[in-house]
Parts: sequence; C-alpha cells; structure tokens
Amino acid sequence: MVADLPGIGLILAITIVAGVIAYIGDRVGHQVGRKRLTLFGLRPKYTSTVVAVATGMLIALSVTLAALIGSSVVRTAFFRIGQLNAQINQLQAQAVAQQGELQTTRNNNIAVTKASPVAQGVVIDVTIPEAQQLRLFSQFFDDAVRTANITAARLGLLPDTSRSSDPQVQASLLRELQEARDHFGSLGDRGVPLLFLPVAPNNLFRGDRMTFIFAAWADRRLYGNNEEVASIDIEGGRPIAPSEVRLLESRAFDALAKAGFPYPFFAPPSGFDPQRFESATAALARVKGHFRLVARSEGVLYPHTSLFVLGVSLEAGH
Repeated sequence: MVADLPGIGLILAITIVAGVIAYIGDRVGHQVGRKRLTLFGLRPKYTSTVVAVATGMLIALSVTLAALIGSSVVRTAFFRIGQLNAQINQLQAQAVAQQGELQTTRNNNIAVTKASPVAQGVVIDVTIPEAQQLRLFSQFFDDAVRTANITAARLGLLPDTSRSSDPQVQASLLRELQEARDHFGSLGDRGVPLLFLPVAPNNLFRGDRMTFIFAAWADRRLYGNNEEVASIDIEGGRPIAPSEVRLLESRAFDALAKAGFPYPFFAPPSGFDPQRFESATAALARVKGHFRLVARSEGVLYPHTSLFVLGVSLEAGH
C-alpha cells in the first residue's frame, strides 16, 4: 500500500489540475457568451466553441505535462518505449539461449528425473490405530532412505541423512498420513488402504543430495482381469496407422490415470502386450468392415501392482 502512494498522489494532482482548468474554461466561456465577445472576428457563438475546444486541449496538455513531470515511468513510456522494447526482446533472447545452454549442460548430469520412484512403495492399512500406522510408516521411511542412498552412491548423488527418529521427520510423517487419509476419505475412499511411493521431487543432478517426497494413492481395485480399459473405432483391410496406435495408448493411459493408477508406473515396461498387439493388428489387415481395437487389462489392477500390461484385441464394432 505504501508503494502505491506516489501513484495515488499523481492521480489526485492530475485530477485537481484538470478540474481547475475545466472550471476556468467554463467561466471564460460563460463570460464570452454573456458579453457576446468575439475572437478573430468570429461570431460570439463560434467564439464560445473555440474557447471550449481550447479548454479541452489545455486540459489534455496539462494532464500530460503533470504526468511527465510527476513520473519518470511516464517519461520513459513516452520517449523511450522503442528502446525498452528492444532491450526486453534482447534480454528474452538471452534468457532463452542461457536456459537452453543450461539444460544442454545439465542434461548430461541428470541422475534421477522428476517423479521417478527412488524406492519401493508401501501399503498402509488406515483402519489400524494411528500409532501403529506411524510406526509402520517410520520403518518404511528408514528403509526407503537406505534404498535411495544405494542408488545415490551409484549415480553420484550425496546421501540422504534423514532419520525417522528425528522429531521433525516424525511430525512430517504423521502429517503425511493424516493428510492422505483426509484427502482420500473426502473422495469416497475412507478406510481404503493407501499406497505411499517415494519419488524425486524434481530432477536430481550429480552432486545434488538425494531427497524424495511421498506420493499417495488409494489402493483399491481399479480393473478386473480382461476388463476393457479403452478402445478406438477402426476400419479393417489395411495396416494400422501410427496415429491410431498413439490414440489407443493415449486413451488407455488417460483411463488408467483417472481410475487412480500411479503416474510413475506408466513408463516401460508397462504398456501393451506386444504379442497380443501384433496379433490384433495382423488380424485387422485380413478383414474388412467396422471394428473396435480394444485394450484390456491382463490381471487385476491395483495401484500397488506397479506395472501394468494391456492386452489388445480386435472386436466387432457397434
């Protein structure tokens, strides 16, 4: 608010100056009209018009001058805007170039990418007493740190020195449990076991310290064995197009994500069963007509399943 005072003062000053000039112009116009004065040999009514127009021009000029006098920003905007735009464009270009150079340089040193799992997850039964939940979660935290540090040593990262016995860590773990229970309970998954997965909070580069955060999911049944996950309509009698493969994959992955399958597990080897996919696409080339290419779960899928395999089949269209 204090930083806005100069601007507020400038607006008030301009308003007052404009009001004074408008008042003077009104009085002059009134006197011209009463005394039927003329200017440059014009008739009185035209003289009054000239006075009114001149007053308006004077108001505009006075407001502009007041702004120029009262604000360096306004002076810059009036007289140096082209130069400023050129400088902004130059700085933006430099920033883009530097960012690209930094990314190129650091890409060779990325040890762990953002959201990658750094240890196995754990499933916590949220119906048992909270003290027992916290004890299990604390044991898991220490195991996750040990596992992550083995990876850290191999990838050139500094070890994580956190321990669950630290009071701050204990408080953080308890808060993680409570927030996850409340969150998934509000979504209708009250009492459902929770999967906690330690993942990298951002890209970790060689020389960084190993660290992780917990991502959580309700560990409920998502798909039954051979249950349809996604499909696309397709014409037979021809090879499948790459764009159609990408569309089916996109729809399947979107459906899994919406159902609650953990995003870190979407990387290979998760995906389509290659043998069943090749069989379905080969069958497509031999038949004609309208069909559906359907992706179905192979096995029952829970978040703790970690990896998923989708069978692909060619089925009659609707």
